[in-house]
Amino acid sequence: MRAWIFPVFSLLLAGVVTFFHVTNPVEGGEVANPMLWASDGWTEWVQMTPEAAERRLPQGAEVPTTTWVRAFFDEAGHGVWHTENAWSVLPDGWDQRTWRGGWLSGSEASLARWEERPGEMAARWREGEDGTALHRTDFGWQFQGEGVLFWPELDMGCGKDNASVRPTLFAPRGAGAPSDWWSGRLGEAPTDFASLDLTFCEAGIRVSAWGTRWEDGGRWHVEPQWREDFQALATARGWSISWEGYDVIVNGSPDWTWAVLEDERTGQTPSSTWTGSAMDNGVVVWVPQRADEMDDVRSSPNPVAVNLGTARDGVVGRVRNHRTASEMTLSLGAETLLAAQDNGAAVWSMTLASPLLVGGALEVDVYANGKYQAMFCEPSALHLVDVKGREVSGFPLKPARGEWTAWALVDYENTRKYRYLVASGASGLVENFRGEGERTTGWKHRPGDGVDVSSPIRHIRHLRLGSKDYLYVGRENGQVELLKRNGSTRATTPVRVDPRHAPVFRKGANLDRTSVLYVDETGWVREFTLGQGEEVGLSGLTRADRIEKRDVDKDGRDEIVTWLRGERSVWNARNEQVN
Repeated sequence: MRAWIFPVFSLLLAGVVTFFHVTNPVEGGEVANPMLWASDGWTEWVQMTPEAAERRLPQGAEVPTTTWVRAFFDEAGHGVWHTENAWSVLPDGWDQRTWRGGWLSGSEASLARWEERPGEMAARWREGEDGTALHRTDFGWQFQGEGVLFWPELDMGCGKDNASVRPTLFAPRGAGAPSDWWSGRLGEAPTDFASLDLTFCEAGIRVSAWGTRWEDGGRWHVEPQWREDFQALATARGWSISWEGYDVIVNGSPDWTWAVLEDERTGQTPSSTWTGSAMDNGVVVWVPQRADEMDDVRSSPNPVAVNLGTARDGVVGRVRNHRTASEMTLSLGAETLLAAQDNGAAVWSMTLASPLLVGGALEVDVYANGKYQAMFCEPSALHLVDVKGREVSGFPLKPARGEWTAWALVDYENTRKYRYLVASGASGLVENFRGEGERTTGWKHRPGDGVDVSSPIRHIRHLRLGSKDYLYVGRENGQVELLKRNGSTRATTPVRVDPRHAPVFRKGANLDRTSVLYVDETGWVREFTLGQGEEVGLSGLTRADRIEKRDVDKDGRDEIVTWLRGERSVWNARNEQVN
């Protein structure tokens, strides 16, 4: 064979290999995270599950298999979407191309805007769960995950605060008061209720950068020399205004009352009350307020167990009272559960037959109408009680035989389509209800081989890992089941968890990156991955009689908190003791 044939053949072979590599990248290979490469031209960055992405895309679009969909948008309306695998059918008008092991998709004009030039946005991105988002605002950068971080821009122009003294801040109360408002310095809150401030500035009128803002309205301190100009601006704009001393109230109501706020940064949404804190480096951290003994956010749309065991006395939860636009504290004393306002006034009470199961009292909006109820469970009944102390129609839910041994309130998509999961001590199975106590269709708890259903269920928790839902079911004998939404087994785990204390989880993208922490029978903290059962993290490093997870330093990230005979220890993500 002629010698020149070999290099030509090699060149052709290399070309063929290159063609197949470029047009058919291997799925499951190393995929770069675009959040580390995107430019500041994209002013909104979002991380979503495939299911969440489909809700933002044209109807009928089928997102390819991927752990996360990451999307980038600019102010001109362009958008680029990143997935791990290629689209089999693209939405109309879209194209796609390979990028660092994954795929970028969008309109031709949008893809043309993609460039690898990380800047301020990339520096502020933090990996998180579904719905994590970063926005460039008029006043800085806002990152939203489980909490909210805000980096104010030092030269904010209209938003610059030259006042040496912060005025008193107020929260609106009473009939018709907004359910969504934020109090603090201009631009630092996780909302876009700042358009009026820009209007004041453009008109040359100085108001305090500190104020309370709601949609199309707010309350600000205005110096007397600006009052006449402000009145003229309001008339020109068609605003209704009133005055409380030197404070102007725009588009409010004379029927409202005003409560003085002790914290200088406070927010209220239909589902949570938020508190903001300014750190030494200028970052403002917003987190939902938490009840003293809760593992996760109070009034969260996806509630989790309160780490109270079966304690007879003490606070078990906080629930909003829509009639007074304030919150009630639910506490146990003797055999009575009492709901009371913060001033101590009793709202309702209920006599209990036995101690509450782990989970405390959680807020529910069962009719999705902004009128709230409290859900709690004792072994004899699952209760759903309205603000007048009455059981909602269909409640209490009582077991057909025996007692309930565990319960959980789950809202998979944060849409107030709740599921009430209760464990039957008689059958050893989880039962599933919804609405006014109807059984959830399609549910059947089907334990896997080797599961001992005679061992009572002690803990039920919902975990969203990547794009998948897992229902954690922990039994008295330490066995753990991981179920799908329909009650069948999604996965198995070799981990056995001591049931005497509520488990705590460090969540990752999948089971191998998710761990469960618990206190073993000897009093030592143990931590194992749910996938392979690998012992990791805090396991064996400390003793405890209780574990919880909370954002102690208000940096937007939860720490693990262990308690031993009343002494608290705080551990960061690197398992270093930080207190």
